[in-house]
Amino acid sequence: MTDAVRGEEEARRALDRIRRELGPDFETRVVEDLFFLASNGGLNSSGAAERTVRSMMDELYQAYFTRKPSRPVRIYCFRDNGTYSEYVRNVYGRAPTTPYGFYMASERKMVLNLATGLGTLQHEIVHPLLGEDFPGVPAWFNEGFASLFESTQELNGRKVGRSNWRLGDLKRSIRERREVPLRTLMETNTDEFYGDDRGVHYAMARYFCLYLQLKDLLVRYYQEFRASAGADPTGIAALERVTRKSLEDFEKEWRSWVSELEWTR
Repeated sequence: MTDAVRGEEEARRALDRIRRELGPDFETRVVEDLFFLASNGGLNSSGAAERTVRSMMDELYQAYFTRKPSRPVRIYCFRDNGTYSEYVRNVYGRAPTTPYGFYMASERKMVLNLATGLGTLQHEIVHPLLGEDFPGVPAWFNEGFASLFESTQELNGRKVGRSNWRLGDLKRSIRERREVPLRTLMETNTDEFYGDDRGVHYAMARYFCLYLQLKDLLVRYYQEFRASAGADPTGIAALERVTRKSLEDFEKEWRSWVSELEWTR
């Protein structure tokens, strides 16, 4: 079977699953022959979601990624919390663990509550693209980099992260002495990252990435980390090469910067 035929077959199966799972009330759009976006929010919501996907792909492939997924990803966009929660309960037999949305890598599917805004879509779209470009990416960077795009602003034609609600989590963890050293964060395995302290881990990882981005070092760090991950799976050595600082010295500067950050709703 050729790649073209395989791709057509995958696409047909994706569309069939959408029709079977969601029914006729969902409008479906295909974005870049890769993302199958289904929404029950009407044309405005579908259009906004499609524009978000396209702008994120432009950003990520212009600056960071080189390899695109060869298999389709389904994006289920629900207009409100009611239809989102109902779908999660019907399919997974439980209430949603987050009001925003999530990505199921094993199913190549995103489930999103559009009533909470498009920031979650910007976050979740990173995961399948990053996973293809950087196989074996550790959880801390996977989530930190994706979380960077939850709240952005345009600067010189680029998406630049800005402070968001995770800053409150980070500062609260520092006050309560629950934060961990950056070395510990970067050495976490998947289970440790998503454990009881996952809120702190997410916040630290996001603001680690934001600091590098504001220093104009995130692109270089990503490329260096990806290239050397076989020998440096934590990314610590790559960070020290890119910043020309020891991790400990970098962390002192990073913590000083965090202490001065502010976020207002």
